[in-house]
Amino acid sequence: MNTMRLFSFIKINFTCIIISFFITNSGFSQSISLSPEDLDQWTFLGKGTKMVESHNMFFMKEAPQSEGVMLVSPESYGEDIVLEYEVMTLTPATVLVALLSASDVGRENQLTIPADYDGSMALWIDDVESYFFAFHNAPHNFTPFIRKYPVAKGEDPALTSLNKNLMKPGIFYKVEVGRKQNKIWLKIDGKKVLETVDKKPWGGGHLAFRIRGTAGEYAACLIRNAVIRGGQAL
Repeated sequence: MNTMRLFSFIKINFTCIIISFFITNSGFSQSISLSPEDLDQWTFLGKGTKMVESHNMFFMKEAPQSEGVMLVSPESYGEDIVLEYEVMTLTPATVLVALLSASDVGRENQLTIPADYDGSMALWIDDVESYFFAFHNAPHNFTPFIRKYPVAKGEDPALTSLNKNLMKPGIFYKVEVGRKQNKIWLKIDGKKVLETVDKKPWGGGHLAFRIRGTAGEYAACLIRNAVIRGGQAL
């Protein structure tokens, strides 16, 4: 083997080692882009409407007297997972939420939604394990937070919170909600604004988007460029 061929052989194998090391240690071995048509196949819950919009966007909106609407992934994912997307609120009353690791209590591969579910929060607080990220929630008089549900009676579900609001209606923001084992974080426009460690972390579960209005006003949003980064679906 001449010198040039030997150099090329070493370079290729070194590159493969580096890539393999990165994949193994990052925990995020694949990236799945979700088109609006893909999101249209997710389970839509609550009283409202959804549609594939033009310009590569997905639209969600509450109906009058709604208790909130949600979009839930058909698949469950492991404990190392990131959901990244761009989102714009279309009304000042809109509260934006994302959920990771949503599953029946003690059953990370399954999520049971009652046939008469109306979109309200009681199910997600009492009967579903999840990490609950609220980041556009000034309409509810809150600042961004990460909560863990359910919790024991008298226990605080809040894992961490921010002391100010960062998002405004009518602007696209890039949101990332993620976890790697017991480390959980929220990024807005590439900046990590919340990070915490859960000493007793949930297993895997489903992903979800949620919107809710306030003071009698409906919620609506546009979603684009959604990506799931993480391991294989369970």
